[in-house]
Amino acid sequence: MGEAAHARRRYQQALDWTYFDLAEAHQWLALGEPARTAATVRYFWDNQVSAGLYTWSEGHGEENSFGLWRDVRGWVDPPHVTPHYWTAAEMLLLQLDMLAYVDDSDATPVMVIGAGIDPAWRAGPLAAANVGTRLGAVDWTWQSGVLEVKLHGPRVAVRPGSAFGPGAVVHIDTVGAGDSPPAAAARASDAAAGGPP
Repeated sequence: MGEAAHARRRYQQALDWTYFDLAEAHQWLALGEPARTAATVRYFWDNQVSAGLYTWSEGHGEENSFGLWRDVRGWVDPPHVTPHYWTAAEMLLLQLDMLAYVDDSDATPVMVIGAGIDPAWRAGPLAAANVGTRLGAVDWTWQSGVLEVKLHGPRVAVRPGSAFGPGAVVHIDTVGAGDSPPAAAARASDAAAGGPP
């Protein structure tokens, strides 16, 4: 079943607990399945509670509330809780990781660039600046088959997302470079044990 068909079948009715689907889409991204991630993100972009405000809902009626939100949210008899900030946070974090994230699945961390980029987008120039990761900010540009990556933090390996294709040329610049996280940890461990500096 294609990703579009999967999304249509899955989302034939409104979701009550929207954040779970976004959290699952985040896992698909980490597992190297950007098409599944994209199908979920596209559904959420196309089905906002207040179009253009990037808000989503939760449940039925004014659930899980102390009752005063009705006045703030502006509903007399709300059909659901909106805006729902857990869902908004899941969506924001997912979209940031679609641009750049740290893969910690091996002993040495790897910076993954553009894992959620639509393959059709690579036909034109792309850029992302100051994307926050746990290893520091990342800037990157894509143009004419070349991925330029600037890491504002430790030197780590960089892996381009699958949308860039196997022939992508990657240039890496490190600003404020120090040791890679494992080397820095080893040096700190040695120092604590009275070993070599």
